[in-house]
Amino acid sequence: MDLTMPTAIVGPIIDRKELMSASAAHRSVAAPVGLAALLGGALILAGCTSPSTPTETPATKPSASVAPVVRFVVPAEMNGVPRSTDDKWLKIPKSEETALKRDVLSPTGGSLAAAYVAPDHSEVIEIGAAAGRVVNPAWTLRQLQSGSLGQEDVRPADPGTAGGVGSCGVSRDYNPPLVLTVCVWAEPGSVGSVRFMALKDRRDKFAKVRAQLQP
Repeated sequence: MDLTMPTAIVGPIIDRKELMSASAAHRSVAAPVGLAALLGGALILAGCTSPSTPTETPATKPSASVAPVVRFVVPAEMNGVPRSTDDKWLKIPKSEETALKRDVLSPTGGSLAAAYVAPDHSEVIEIGAAAGRVVNPAWTLRQLQSGSLGQEDVRPADPGTAGGVGSCGVSRDYNPPLVLTVCVWAEPGSVGSVRFMALKDRRDKFAKVRAQLQP
C-alpha cells in the first residue's frame, strides 16, 4: 500500500501550520505594542486631568438665597403723630402684618404692626411689615399693589434710604373728608405697607416714614 499523502492535501496542511506560526508571532509582537499604547494614553489622560499649573480659585460670592437681615424700629412718634396701642387702630396693621408674612421666604427679622393717631384723628398712620427673603422685589411689589383695591393714580414712589422699590396710590372715597394714601415697598430683605389717612395726599411722606422704620 502506498502511504504517501497526496501533494494536494499536504500543501494546505503546511500552509495552515505556517499561518498559525505567523499569527502567534504577530500576537507576541503586538502585545507589547498595545501595552505601550495603553500606558501612553493613560499618561496623556493624566496630563489632561492634572494640569501642571494650578488654576485660580474664584472668590466666594454670597448666596442669592440668603436675605439681608432687616430689623424694624418702632418709634414713639411718626412724623409728629403719637403711637397708639388701642386695638381699634391696630386691627388693620395686624391684618396687614399677617398677609405680608406670606410674601417673604425664610423670615429673618420679625414683623411689624403699628398705628399712629393724632389726638383729633385728623392724621392716622397704619403700618404693617415683614422681614425675610424676597426673590423678586419688582414682581412682589406688583402683587402688593393689586391687593390695594380702590386705589387711584397708583405710581412709583421713593421708598427712602432703605432702598428697594415702592409705589403709592390714593382713595378719596374711603372715609371723606379724609384721603387714604396707601404706599407699599419691597426689597430683597422685607416688604411693607403704610396707610395714611389725612386731609390730603400723603405720598410725599412715604420715604420719611420708611426711613424711621429702617434707619
